[in-house]
Amino acid sequence: MKKYVLLLAAILIYKGVFAQKQLTQYLFPEFKEGSVLQKSGTVTKTQLNYNTLTQEMIFKQGEQFLALDKIQEVDTVYLNDKKFIPGDNMFYEVATQTPVALLLQHTSDIIPSGNETGFGKSQTTAVTNIADLKRGGRAYSLSLPDEYSFKNKTAYFLKKDGKYILITNVKDIKKVFSDKESAIEDYTKKNKVNFKKNETVAALIEFCNSN
Repeated sequence: MKKYVLLLAAILIYKGVFAQKQLTQYLFPEFKEGSVLQKSGTVTKTQLNYNTLTQEMIFKQGEQFLALDKIQEVDTVYLNDKKFIPGDNMFYEVATQTPVALLLQHTSDIIPSGNETGFGKSQTTAVTNIADLKRGGRAYSLSLPDEYSFKNKTAYFLKKDGKYILITNVKDIKKVFSDKESAIEDYTKKNKVNFKKNETVAALIEFCNSN
């Protein structure tokens, strides 16, 4: 499916990871009205959702699912009480409103169901080619054929001084906040930080920014 050019001013527009199983490639169960703020200041409201498989912000126009294009011209997308900013051909969710911000990169793999064996089904490790699914728009449909399953993943980044730093554990966070290593050590003794739970990582980053 072709991307459609983002024309907000003229017409209505439109690597450590932690995995969880999901029923859909979309971040939210349904499309909801969101706002697209351009760097020019123009704001457009439309039905949006984030496709974790293609890593595109998708808007729904009738029965079509179209991707926001020219994302370098987008400042922020507000959707479902969350904030997204453009990255390199994808969007990050902004998880903390802090000087050193926590960003979430939502992705997913699509895996074909296993073949029948003498001991039942054995799932193959080969990931289906996304380009194949894009043909005919299947990667954008709200539901895919039963032979596919998803593994949604979240990668954590810290944005500091304009740089994006991948973090996969508390040790990585200590490197970024090197002057607060002792405080972080005390915090993690009292509070469990689970990188499979976004809110626990966000709470630690907020702590690091406030102390």
